[in-house]
Amino acid sequence: MAYYHYLLAKQHAKLKDYAFHVINLNDMAKSRRINPWRADYIKSLADAAETAEALVEALKKGDRSGGSDQFFTQSAINFLTSCIYFMSKYKGGIYSSFPHVLALLNRSYEEIFNALTAEPELRSLLSPFMTAFDAKAFNQLEGQIGTLKIFISRLATKETFWVFSGNDFDLKISDRANPGMLVLANDPNTQNINSACYSIIINRLTKLINTKGNLPSALIVDEVPTLFVHRVENLIATARSNKVAVLMGLQELPQFNQQYGKDTAATITSVVGTVLSGSVRNKETLEWLERLFGKSKQIGEGLSIDRNKTSTSLNEKLEVLIPAGKIASLNSGELVGMVAADAQEKFTGKFETSAVNCRVNLDMEEIRREEKGYKPLPTFYDFGGQMDEKLRQNFNHISREIQEMVMAFKPPALPVPAKISLKNDR
Repeated sequence: MAYYHYLLAKQHAKLKDYAFHVINLNDMAKSRRINPWRADYIKSLADAAETAEALVEALKKGDRSGGSDQFFTQSAINFLTSCIYFMSKYKGGIYSSFPHVLALLNRSYEEIFNALTAEPELRSLLSPFMTAFDAKAFNQLEGQIGTLKIFISRLATKETFWVFSGNDFDLKISDRANPGMLVLANDPNTQNINSACYSIIINRLTKLINTKGNLPSALIVDEVPTLFVHRVENLIATARSNKVAVLMGLQELPQFNQQYGKDTAATITSVVGTVLSGSVRNKETLEWLERLFGKSKQIGEGLSIDRNKTSTSLNEKLEVLIPAGKIASLNSGELVGMVAADAQEKFTGKFETSAVNCRVNLDMEEIRREEKGYKPLPTFYDFGGQMDEKLRQNFNHISREIQEMVMAFKPPALPVPAKISLKNDR
């Protein structure tokens, strides 16, 4: 659908200079390659820390537990931060990419620490890990880092190494000099792996487009619980001034709470400006919508009849504007919602609700005609029938690069003293 409307807009000269990009971890031929961890993106240790936190939170799906769990989570973030920052500085960042960090994490602790401690800025951050390593407290070390290696190792596939080791386009798709449209293709069968990898792209992209002087842009996430967008609540709160719209679609609030965490989900639902909803069934979602739409003064009429007279009474009371029962029984195409109001030039003192109750009139015949005109997504790479072989070559090449790098930091072997033999005088 997105590609169809992109081509349609190109025909009408609306997107003349825009490029079309697709990231697809299930079909390499129809996927661009991108490097969200380029050295020029990670300019400081703070940038590396934020990047590491986004990935760890995506792997945990926003579970922000406290106590000892928080200790091990922060340890994982600090260790991943060290790896990301080291790779961004080593030889000008030639190995600064997600696959190279994955390959580094697959090495032994001794090889990793020999390399990381060569960067002076990381010695303070690595101090707790080095203390455990020097004391040979490997159980403690596994508790601090082992969880990260277990979670992140499942991302180290030949497909991930291929997609994230190239740099076909600039992620700043709202740049006036080089604008574009980016589609992240998800698959229910590989959703857990894909969503964590895509969160890396989304985290970098939102930082690049949420700046001044760019073209108007939008982040559209359908079924948002399947993709973790790090600190999306901050993006929603600040993006409007930078002409960035955020559109998120979901089924029910409990599903949202489960994937993002209750606190984060509550923050997101409180900062959105416009809410549109079809029929929902969950009690929590219905109560939230009912409170959101508020109440209105409604006049009730009462009729009393007795032997001598008939009396009519009118009373005014506050009632919910759109009852939960009505929301639950909406038909297909019917919507209720709250629309963010525009600024009024003149203040009248009158309160006007921005709640809506409407129906979307869909021309099904026109939709069917449009679907018949859909074009297949473009092919970006031709592997000549040897895709699996080329992906494996790329995977092995990156692994060899990391092996050569860690061997360069291997300390020289100490000379072995010669054995002294005792002479027998007899």
